[in-house]
Amino acid sequence: MINLLYNEIIKITFKKRTYISFLLLIIVIPFIIWAINNGGNSLELKIYGQLQDSFIFIGSLINGYFASYIIIAVLIAHMPFLSTIVASEIVSGEYSKGTFRIYLTRPIRRINVLLSKLIVVCIYATLTMFFFYAYTLFLSTIVLGKGDLAVFHDGLLFLDESDILWRFFLAFIISNSVMITVSCLCFLFSSLSNNSVTPIISTISIVFIGTAISFIPIEFFERLNPYLFTGYIDLFLTAFYDPIPVDKIINCFIINILWCLLFILLSFYFFNKKDILD
Repeated sequence: MINLLYNEIIKITFKKRTYISFLLLIIVIPFIIWAINNGGNSLELKIYGQLQDSFIFIGSLINGYFASYIIIAVLIAHMPFLSTIVASEIVSGEYSKGTFRIYLTRPIRRINVLLSKLIVVCIYATLTMFFFYAYTLFLSTIVLGKGDLAVFHDGLLFLDESDILWRFFLAFIISNSVMITVSCLCFLFSSLSNNSVTPIISTISIVFIGTAISFIPIEFFERLNPYLFTGYIDLFLTAFYDPIPVDKIINCFIINILWCLLFILLSFYFFNKKDILD
């Protein structure tokens, strides 16, 4: 099993598509930070709103923590796509290249082959999300400095500088649980498909439909949304609430785990039934 996992890590390490997610983040995030740095005054005026008529504000709300909060909120909806880049190809690519015809004839269990690939997919999704959060925080605080964080929760909520970093880590944990679920869904489609395009299209389509459901104010959809993993994509925002809604976060983890288990079990079932000669 260790050898199989090592082989899968070597495979994705030498594939160019593995680094697409990181390259896009490296390019896009500095551009947004530059935009916030140069357009901070207008953004600050929109945040203050009518409060300027009643209060005197000293200092600026625009700092690295605030920029990170804005960037993550803006880009989080696009992270499911980046989470599918490796998962979409890791099984289907073996089918399309015909390597399974030799690979699976060796005295190794199919369950071990697929499990090693699944572990790599989860590691990649986690590393992508961690890089997203860490790179955003690092670059934002270097360029814009540190300070208190202003967020929107029952009005304008100010979080002390000493009370921020652990909240970003909690936000990462919440977001990562959703992205791993998305990766497991894509992994399922990859185990069913013979090309790497179909899993991406299928996964993003489901995420799009699920996200649309969460925004449609219809009673049936409002009852359905808590049971869909797509309804928790923006739940990371609750990490910056005071108090933090622990019950919602726990429910998010439970729902994501259940969906992950379903996708994984289906992946193993169909993979074991797959005819390698097809």
